[in-house]
Amino acid sequence: MLTFSPFDAESLIEQHRQELARFLSRRVSCQETANDLLQDLFLRLVNVKSTEPIHNPRAFLYRVAANLATDHLRRQQADPLGWADQEAMAVATVSASPEQHFLNMQELDLCEQTLRQLSPLCLKIFMMSRFDGLTHQQIADELGISASWVEKNIIKALKQCKHALNR
Repeated sequence: MLTFSPFDAESLIEQHRQELARFLSRRVSCQETANDLLQDLFLRLVNVKSTEPIHNPRAFLYRVAANLATDHLRRQQADPLGWADQEAMAVATVSASPEQHFLNMQELDLCEQTLRQLSPLCLKIFMMSRFDGLTHQQIADELGISASWVEKNIIKALKQCKHALNR
């Protein structure tokens, strides 16, 4: 069975990052959304489980990226203001059983512990992105670093949380 390690996925995306970013940006007409889709692409690659070998990794990357862009555009057309996601989260929170609520809280605590182990800069970047809602470029400008470094740190934080949850 073929799987991508986080290192392999990151390396493959890094090789084609600029062209993938341009490709996605043209598809979704937004650089920030394209950057978010690149992160989703990383997560998709890490979760690939295929019995068939991938003979052309670059073409595979583009196929997955195109699918992510198409999915994004469909969601945007169906729900341009994002109300469905907010409503679904509210319903899930209210209707969770006590056991599920407890498990969710344990996972949240585990993620919080994991995030506290990050370097102060990595944690700040992650918090600015996920909690303050800043774009990669806004974070880069505010901290005086490159947008690429912002992306790498967000991916690092997400990978560590995923790894902690999988243990």
